[in-house]
Amino acid sequence: MPLQKRRIVIIGAGIFGTAMAYHLASPLTDVVLIESGPKPACGVTGRAFGWINTVHGVPGSESHTLWQQAVRDYPALISDLPEISDFSRRGSFLWHTSTQETEHLFATRRDAGETVELVDRTAISRLEPHLRHVPETAVFSADDIAIDPIRLAGTLLNAARTRGAIVHFDETVSSIETTNDHVKGVRISAGLIETDCVILAAGPGTDTLTKQLGIDIGMVLSPALLLRYACETPFIHHILDGPRVEVRQSLDNTVFIAKSWPADMKETPSMIGERFLSVLADEFDLPSPLSLISAEIGNRPTFEDKLPRLGFVPEVEGLYLATGHPGVILAPYLARLAARNILHGEEPPVPKRANGTAPSPTQSEG
Repeated sequence: MPLQKRRIVIIGAGIFGTAMAYHLASPLTDVVLIESGPKPACGVTGRAFGWINTVHGVPGSESHTLWQQAVRDYPALISDLPEISDFSRRGSFLWHTSTQETEHLFATRRDAGETVELVDRTAISRLEPHLRHVPETAVFSADDIAIDPIRLAGTLLNAARTRGAIVHFDETVSSIETTNDHVKGVRISAGLIETDCVILAAGPGTDTLTKQLGIDIGMVLSPALLLRYACETPFIHHILDGPRVEVRQSLDNTVFIAKSWPADMKETPSMIGERFLSVLADEFDLPSPLSLISAEIGNRPTFEDKLPRLGFVPEVEGLYLATGHPGVILAPYLARLAARNILHGEEPPVPKRANGTAPSPTQSEG
């Protein structure tokens, strides 16, 4: 029996929303994506560092297993959309203050099944010749990917549009309309868009929209700082994560630094951005001057259990959640699973459903 054509509205054009549009847009669907900003990745996605990795996960945890699956899925996405190679590069170095700590990190990652190599100072200097304080050893991951999250979201959305998706920028969803606990449509300035399914992929905005429906999904915002610097010359070839700085340089020579943002931070983002100019000057032999472009805080949508939320919301039929951190790592993989869930009824093999409960053993198979 042929599948009935589904009307789907996606709220949010960040990495989750654009990945959902990419995987759902087809002759079998009418996909409409609504974004409050003027372009893709205006929110937290545009403030993401763009490191596709598993090194920051906890080996053995459900979240780490999910990260590993998502990272393994990335080469297939790049194969399908080869233009991603134009704004991505591979490889990372990570080291701690002492050699003993770095060796322990290597052993932990190796035992977790990750493809890592413990490299010495000579190899590090050869691959990163501008690094001044070269560690004795570092963990090298050749499979890690540094990617531009803004361009990734744009590429996914362009592909979705080619498949027939319709996009409304600069448009805010004022409400999600329901009838007898069934999704009816979403209301925007032009009126009601009727739909069979509403996908909430608006990052922190997802929490606001669910609370309007009386649903608390337990989202906790986790702020992080992203610093951007202009540079005329390439001098960093991989992601570098050391005791003082987590940094990468894109193919257009922009330098990015990621930093946590504690609640008691006294400095402003711009003050930190200016201060890190001296850190970069100390850590690298800079071939040309750097200048601060932006210092922005992104509020990452997290949950206490460190897992994303993917699936239909039990309280409202036709309402679907697709959100969580780290979105740039997880979204393309989870969106592929979600499309099969929405269109074919295949339960996604993820640790938690939209309401935070674990799927039954029969539902998690496949």
